[in-house]
Amino acid sequence: MGSAERATVIAQEQHAVDHAYDCVERRRLEAERVRSTRGAEHPDTGLPFLPDVPPEFGVYEDLGDQPLVFMRVDVADDTEGPETWRIGRRAVRDPEGDLVVIGWTNDLAVKWMKAHPSRPGEIRLRRRLRLDGRTVTDYLDDIQPATAKRKAATPRPGGLAATAFENLAIPSPRQAPGGHADAFLLADLNRARDGLMRDIVETIQRDQLELVSDGRPGVLVVQGGPGTGKTAVGLHRVVWLLDPTNRGLSPDDVLVVGPHRGFLRYVGQVLPRLGSRGVATVEVSKLWDGEVRAQDTPQAHLVKSDERMAEVLRRVVESGIRPEAVTAHLGEDVFSTPYKGAALTLPAAEIEALAVEARDSSGPYLVRRRKFVDTFVDRLLHRYAKALPGRRPDGALRSGIEKHGRVASLINAVWPALNAETILRKTLNDPEAIGVAAPGLLTAEERAAVVRPRVTRASEEPWTLDDLVCLEELRHLLSGDGPRRYRHIVVDEAQDLTPMQARSLARRCPGGSMTVLGDLAQTTGARQYDVWERLAVILSGDDGWHMAELTVGYRVPHEVMRFAAPLAEAVSSSTVVPTSVRAADETSLRIVPTDADRLVDEAVERALDLATATVGRGRTAALPERGRSVALIVPDGTALLDEIAGKMTAAQGGVPEDAIPPVVVLPATLAKGLEFDHVVVVEPAAIASQGAAGPRRLYVAITRCTQSLTVVHAAPLPVELGGPADTTPANMSELSETLTEENMNMGLGTPSEDEQRDDFQDFVSSLEERARADRRCHVHEQLRYGLIAELHGARVVSRGTDLIDVICEGPEGTMIYEVLGEDEYTYRHMREAVMRLLEVEYAAGESAKRLFLVLPQAPEPAWAAKAVNEMSAVTTIWRNGTDWDGEDVSTALGRSSAAEPTTG
Repeated sequence: MGSAERATVIAQEQHAVDHAYDCVERRRLEAERVRSTRGAEHPDTGLPFLPDVPPEFGVYEDLGDQPLVFMRVDVADDTEGPETWRIGRRAVRDPEGDLVVIGWTNDLAVKWMKAHPSRPGEIRLRRRLRLDGRTVTDYLDDIQPATAKRKAATPRPGGLAATAFENLAIPSPRQAPGGHADAFLLADLNRARDGLMRDIVETIQRDQLELVSDGRPGVLVVQGGPGTGKTAVGLHRVVWLLDPTNRGLSPDDVLVVGPHRGFLRYVGQVLPRLGSRGVATVEVSKLWDGEVRAQDTPQAHLVKSDERMAEVLRRVVESGIRPEAVTAHLGEDVFSTPYKGAALTLPAAEIEALAVEARDSSGPYLVRRRKFVDTFVDRLLHRYAKALPGRRPDGALRSGIEKHGRVASLINAVWPALNAETILRKTLNDPEAIGVAAPGLLTAEERAAVVRPRVTRASEEPWTLDDLVCLEELRHLLSGDGPRRYRHIVVDEAQDLTPMQARSLARRCPGGSMTVLGDLAQTTGARQYDVWERLAVILSGDDGWHMAELTVGYRVPHEVMRFAAPLAEAVSSSTVVPTSVRAADETSLRIVPTDADRLVDEAVERALDLATATVGRGRTAALPERGRSVALIVPDGTALLDEIAGKMTAAQGGVPEDAIPPVVVLPATLAKGLEFDHVVVVEPAAIASQGAAGPRRLYVAITRCTQSLTVVHAAPLPVELGGPADTTPANMSELSETLTEENMNMGLGTPSEDEQRDDFQDFVSSLEERARADRRCHVHEQLRYGLIAELHGARVVSRGTDLIDVICEGPEGTMIYEVLGEDEYTYRHMREAVMRLLEVEYAAGESAKRLFLVLPQAPEPAWAAKAVNEMSAVTTIWRNGTDWDGEDVSTALGRSSAAEPTTG
């Protein structure tokens, strides 16, 4: 198409966009008029409370500089030819009430946006628009009639694999990085960043949109490496859930939990621009009532944050109920006291039985206490009525008896009224108290770790964040009360949740509907998870949980991701390292070794060069590229941090504010969730050595960039980043005032035989945990036991192990099967399962003649089974209604010969 024709198309689209904005302006003016007469008391909430006003009528001013319209779709209409629709950030109506723009969360809009160019369905034209503010600057037709027909009829060069990979949201391994990303996406990814993320609705990819619009109940876990868009998926999912045609939730029904204030600022910008206001947001550390006054030791944190602590607290609460104390308190076998002319007498055994009955009933501690008190007082009232038949019992009499000194004293001896703070103080201040509650749960060392000195006043108790979580648990145990409940919760950076925090979140969402976002490889808390099962099981309700993994990286340049990949694989073997669509160039990654005495100056100079976008080292060699952000990430708690921050402040202090973008100096612990155009990481070995989370923290730090990563180091790089395997930096102590020799050596040097053995056991444990997670899926287990039944029917005895789903001795020798669960039948799931199957075979020490994947239904696309077999020699079978199918299904089911019974 020539430039004149493109200009004509752009002019046509501009006319439609102008019309949409005109409609918005008319509606805004009308909304102001209605507010002034009927809605002045609600000036900022739109006008949904007016029955004759559409729900989208009202507030449009919060788009900022984001375009209202971003797509045109023409769909087939058998009566009048193609019908044209515009898709945008929200619905827009004209003065007659007809839709001019469809909101992107509408079912039809989602369907059209998800359509693949090779399978356009009813779509005749799909045109993506690029706007600068309200001005259309370009367009891209990714579906048009001639193209769709040509794609359906003409095979792609490269044969089966090339055609197949086109149908996936993941790039072909034969494809160059960025090869499947269109120009609009790459242009958006190249925009300057300011540390915070933006919405992605204009460039959202199919794999992301599938998760945004996932309508299955329960907990959706979205695992995704750096730059895969998992956080954006979560927030766009909020907007989708709030659409009345989807889940029909209101903003009051939804809670978004984020890792830090920067994330909440991002939410505050993105959700209104996507058309949603009023969603509750909270920083994860602020979820629990109370003031954090202290910090736990690492040992105490691991104990208090574990789900075993919930059982310890339950035992402490239950230990307060002592039916056997009745006789001891009375000193005799009968309770007797005079009261207003009557003798109230009751056998001690009867009172004890009432306490036992209430204790063994269901409900929180104080509810059951009330039951005991009421039945006890009822018996005494009955005795009173018998003694004074002319006196009618009333509320005042009941209350008086309950408050009577001997009655109240006995009640409190048997079942004291407790509060959460008192219980937790006693548990943490008294070694004997926690010792009574913890047998079989906590070791002696763990009990000792949580005990702390008693303080005189409750107001001086040094509550930690873990204590506040425990206090909420105790309040729930005592009264059943809890925090406000929501119908859906979104949790970002969920891999850093503790089990106790997960229990608390589950109480906030009793329906079990959540979107859980995270990356196990980026876990920086004290707890490390190999698979999502442990957290997901705690968070989920009756509807269970399911997981999806985003494997395409949209932010981090290919060369940087390739540099980070060995580190990612080292810290989390169960996750997929993203494949970046960002093509690399010679400036994407720079490794800058330097001397220790030059380290600070080198890091500052490199950051300033990037801030001014100069080619050479001089700061006046070229004009600056406006608006680019730079972050300088430094090891926490070191002299480097203060020195670099001070030097950077001095360097930028003499430069006019509009002449140079500020360089942000960050400790590595604060880098998570942020993104910058350019990142300079200083002394990665020091970051990696700071505790068990150090390597993961380093992985976070080196994947914060969208344009380039510069690594400045004086000490040798960690081995995963290309450093020597047998060298511990001799001068590292000079770089830090707080790093000890012990933690500097963590993760460096050649592992001993014991360490290698422990590492292998960790690898096996991670596979076992993954197998346990799979077996909590009903579809997985139905399929697995169905396979076992088929094998027994063929007189082949099979079994499973902690690692292997099914293993047997078939007609050709040992056969091992990896069973996939619900919705796991795509090529991506099959590819991941092949690797897991090979790992399981190796870890189990088995040598199999045949390896099989077992799917719940036919693979999609249809070529996947053949491709997997040709590449890995793994055969795929699947359930086909009530029967089985696959290339070699007879062998897989032991039917190829009359096998004799064997034992596995």
